[in-house]
Amino acid sequence: MDFFTLQRSVKPVAMQNSEDIELLHQIKAGDQKAFETCFNKHWHLLYSLAGRILKSDDDAKDVVQLVYISLWGRREQLEITGSLQHYLLQAVRFQSFKRLQEILKSPEHLDRVEEEFLPVLNSIWDKLHESDLFNEISTQLETLPPRTREMFLMSRRQQLSIAEIALRMGVSEKTVRNQLHIALKTLRHHIAVAIIMAEMVC
Repeated sequence: MDFFTLQRSVKPVAMQNSEDIELLHQIKAGDQKAFETCFNKHWHLLYSLAGRILKSDDDAKDVVQLVYISLWGRREQLEITGSLQHYLLQAVRFQSFKRLQEILKSPEHLDRVEEEFLPVLNSIWDKLHESDLFNEISTQLETLPPRTREMFLMSRRQQLSIAEIALRMGVSEKTVRNQLHIALKTLRHHIAVAIIMAEMVC
């Protein structure tokens, strides 16, 4: 399952109300006051969503700002058939998904991933068992070197810390960190989808 398949699985939402229709019309015409009204109306909801996904105030602010920058930059081409709020929420999920992938492939974020994001994966792991996403993660795991796969599974299934894995396998913590980084980089797309899914089903 990719991100866009997940997005399409979201239940249809109500059509735009008259206020949204007028607001979008004004934004498309370049009305900055209407844009500010849209920003103020939806900011808190969008920021809360991004914060739940990314576990970071700074990242959440960056994501919401990117969504609004894109909204203004593409205002003349906007074609929104559902509600404006739904469109903005989907845009926040997409930008959060992209940011998650950046975090998951970056070695300097490994501690943050271990503390904040992988527990989310653990919380939804049982629900994933009957999904295409679980099968895709399992297939990707098989492409990893055996020791890398073993360390990742010890981290996830047994929920062992880096220090505990190093002790059990008789290697340095640096070695474990390097191998976990390789696993996360390989699996980053599917893990990011799972984290977004966790937010959607909670």
